[in-house]
Amino acid sequence: MLEKEIKILEINKEELIKKLEELGAVKTFEDTVCDTYYDYANSKMEDKKRLFRLRTKWDCNLYTIKKKESKTDIRISQETECVVTDIEWFKKTLEKYGLVPTREKVKQRLSYKIDHLEFDIDEYEWIPTFLEIEASSDEEINLWIEKLWLQNNVRKTFGSRGLFEYYNMPYTEF
Repeated sequence: MLEKEIKILEINKEELIKKLEELGAVKTFEDTVCDTYYDYANSKMEDKKRLFRLRTKWDCNLYTIKKKESKTDIRISQETECVVTDIEWFKKTLEKYGLVPTREKVKQRLSYKIDHLEFDIDEYEWIPTFLEIEASSDEEINLWIEKLWLQNNVRKTFGSRGLFEYYNMPYTEF
């Protein structure tokens, strides 16, 4: 699946929730999300702009493989995601094939959806609240930035590591 997304930094969470709900968005998730990233010891996946993530949200475990396609005004990645039923077995299997945990992060996430568009409001400790918009086209993302009155907010295409670096905050590395 092709994923197109952008981060809108330093949002007013309460105002944004009100606007999303006025525009018909439905809340789909609210809880803690824990991500552990895996790579080979020689950073082979990262060097090839690939990412392997194991995510726990609620009682669901997902593994995600992403390949970054481009980094223009919108972040574009090829993404494959699957449910993992036995997390401990899966971790042991990853390690058996040479993948090791490289970093970890925990955030609070509040998600909304309108049609096929996804809006994730994320909060990390000591980082201002931000919004991630995921849609099928650049035009849709830009349209929703206007609908939500976020045109004056800073927009970024980086991932979580870039976000932590932007705010000069450490993230947990193994």
